[in-house]
Amino acid sequence: MSEETEENFVLEEDDLNINSTHHELNNNVTAAPAGDNDDITTKTQDNQWIDELRVALERGCDLGSIRNIGKSRPLPDDLRLHVWKICLDINEVNDEYEYSDNNTCDSPQQNIIRDDVSRLLHSLEISEDLFTTKVNDIEAVITYYCKKYNETYEKGNGWIEIFKPLLTLQYKDRSELYALFASIRNRYIPRDCEADGVPYHLFRLLLLYHDPELCSFFDTRKITSDLYAHIWIRSLYAGSCSLNIILPLWDGYFQHADQFFAFFLALVLLMFAKEKLLEMADNSKREIIDFLSKAPTNLTIDDLDDFCSLAIHYASNTPQSFRKEFYSCLFNETDRTFSQKAYSIYQALCLPISVQELLQANQLGGTAGVRYFVVDCRPAEQYNSKHLCTAFHLDANLLLEDPKEFAGTVDALFATQQNAIDAGSAAGGEHLCFIGSGHNEEDKYVRMVVAYFLQRNTKYVGIASGGYKILVTAVEDPTMLTQAHQQTIRTSIHDSPTIGSTLKQNLADKIPAINTQTASLINMISNAVKSKSMEVKDKVKDYISHTSSPDSSNSQPRHVSKQDKIDRLYRQNQTSVFSLDGDDDDETTSSQQRDSELVDIESWFLRSDLLYKYECEHYDENDKTHPSLLLASSTHLYILRKLPEHKTMANLVARRQLNTITKITSKKNVPEIITFRYAISEEQDDEQEKAIKFNTKNTKIKIPVDCDKVYLPDAGDATKNIKVLIMKALHMYENTNETVSN
Repeated sequence: MSEETEENFVLEEDDLNINSTHHELNNNVTAAPAGDNDDITTKTQDNQWIDELRVALERGCDLGSIRNIGKSRPLPDDLRLHVWKICLDINEVNDEYEYSDNNTCDSPQQNIIRDDVSRLLHSLEISEDLFTTKVNDIEAVITYYCKKYNETYEKGNGWIEIFKPLLTLQYKDRSELYALFASIRNRYIPRDCEADGVPYHLFRLLLLYHDPELCSFFDTRKITSDLYAHIWIRSLYAGSCSLNIILPLWDGYFQHADQFFAFFLALVLLMFAKEKLLEMADNSKREIIDFLSKAPTNLTIDDLDDFCSLAIHYASNTPQSFRKEFYSCLFNETDRTFSQKAYSIYQALCLPISVQELLQANQLGGTAGVRYFVVDCRPAEQYNSKHLCTAFHLDANLLLEDPKEFAGTVDALFATQQNAIDAGSAAGGEHLCFIGSGHNEEDKYVRMVVAYFLQRNTKYVGIASGGYKILVTAVEDPTMLTQAHQQTIRTSIHDSPTIGSTLKQNLADKIPAINTQTASLINMISNAVKSKSMEVKDKVKDYISHTSSPDSSNSQPRHVSKQDKIDRLYRQNQTSVFSLDGDDDDETTSSQQRDSELVDIESWFLRSDLLYKYECEHYDENDKTHPSLLLASSTHLYILRKLPEHKTMANLVARRQLNTITKITSKKNVPEIITFRYAISEEQDDEQEKAIKFNTKNTKIKIPVDCDKVYLPDAGDATKNIKVLIMKALHMYENTNETVSN
């Protein structure tokens, strides 16, 4: 909500000391002691804003001016009627609430109406000489309203209670009383406030959104909100609060002009009562309902500030699109039919969120308003085809196929959500918005996923209305949608684009839309959880909890330093180990066997420490090639072997420290085939020396060498850049050793 709105309902202590009975009801309601009235009048006149408001009313002002001046504070009695009429749009131009007085009170429910009116006036201690006049006024107003809007009066429907604060006003005639009543009824009292009515289903969705635990408490006991909140909503709290509470509450309510505000006030009442309610778990249903029904009666003047401020907090922390979604079926004064929107409330599993609101929150970023963490629950192939760039993928089918892994994935989801929030990313938000395909048959699994979260009392759970089918039509910025897979990298030397150009374009598309650090995390996890392997789940958890370093390795290679056998590794009379020599055919070029690690390609491309990326073909121990990627940082060389069945994933088959590379060689006849050789232990070194000497006599024996062999289309540029990185890494390592030894 805006800052202006947040200033509403700031009830100052000086202004709260209003006469508890607010003068007399047309000079006939019992008043407070005269001395107290004098003190209150003096305090009221000392408020400069009241004088400013009085001048504005005399000159003629609108609701906006009243809101800016009054800031939803309690009003003095002599200005209340004028202010309320402006707030309720009652004027000579507006003939919507025009009243025709024919003095005909012939409703079938006339006796019930008369009895209820008499009960109200007796409770207000109206004098006998005005009693009959007031009874006739209210009877006529209710009867005319029933005829005009084809309504049936029912006992306990809250209408009579609305007149309680209206009778404190100095209304000039019956037509003005009718206009006040009709405007409040049509503007602020939702339609269909009956047992199991639409407003109470909407209130349940709001309660479920903010406090699923309390909502579950009511659901398990079959306590629907119409059983305890009926009179709250139908009378705008006038039936449950005393006059000294309801008058300042309505002062702020009409200035605030939020037709859904009654629902958020009800939420606050439940939050106030939650602790006591949970203690009443073993009480009867009737006892719980009676306790809740009386909750507003415990409000005091001192509570109003917190009461209204908390309601504003809940309102501002709720998706706003539900207002537009359900306004017509709750408050539309011209359309009195029961719309399809009303049926959607009954069928809703959780609070719906429009894709327009979702996209707007995604574009704005920052911390203002409701921030969403989008969970895309479509099948993997649909997600891979195209998805919202900030969306986390959670395959709904996994819930049925592998519940244990699904639970682990949910843990990863929450950790990713928190990381995104901490990073201040556009992808981060406390509110979860689940999105399906928009097709009922597929989305039934999405609803199962949403139910899974709700059953675990997860707050702020919503679902995107219409799913991805509607979202894609609402997207105006194409960069907000992205593909999960990279373009296929061809191995042809002449016609393939360089990996650098492909990545630059990919990053150019990504950076404007999303924080790259969070994007890499979300994409890595989203794609990793598609696999049914428990190993993947464990690695995702490790990544999230930061328990493993990206450069860690199960096998620790031996560093080359000044203490190493320089005469063997770096003989001064030999050619530079970094020059491109011919590969000896008598050596077996097999990589050292190690456990591979499943990683997300895109997340690795976005790593800040990565300096060079090259497409290549990697040779395995059987000399078979596999489409791969050669990546280099300032300290490490990596080889990612692509997975043909998962285009976004790869196996990390080699993680080598640059200062362990001893030689880079190429084939004489095919210079694009590059072999990286690595340092070995002294024992292996001695064995290899013997093997080399022995092999000079027996050329049929192949010598195993710890190395990685790749086919690099851009071999010249790659080896040149990697050579520079190796020299820097060796220099840094030796400097470090010197420092330690000193």
